[in-house]
Amino acid sequence: MLKYASIIDKKTKECSVGTGTNSEFYESIGMKELDVEQAYNGRWYLVGHLPQPSVDEQNEQIRQQRQARYEKESDPIRLDYDEALARGQDNAEQLKQEWLASKDKIREELPYIEE
Repeated sequence: MLKYASIIDKKTKECSVGTGTNSEFYESIGMKELDVEQAYNGRWYLVGHLPQPSVDEQNEQIRQQRQARYEKESDPIRLDYDEALARGQDNAEQLKQEWLASKDKIREELPYIEE
């Protein structure tokens, strides 16, 4: 996207970007309209020069996605399993298998990246 910006790192093509609308001000401080995009880390770069997150950063994002899905999809089944187990209900083993299958499915769909 076109924004008033100036390159602050010639090697990485990281930019300082003006977020307002006062084009006269930005031009007066040496900024030009450049085609920039925002990276995963919130910094701005010329289009085509976005840095890629490290494997550790990518795996942290995957861990967070997994956790959110566990809470939404697996935890309700676990709670049902816990109650069925505590009450001695016949469906406890079935709920346990559903709960574990749910967690396995999430792990399969969101695998960690190996270095």
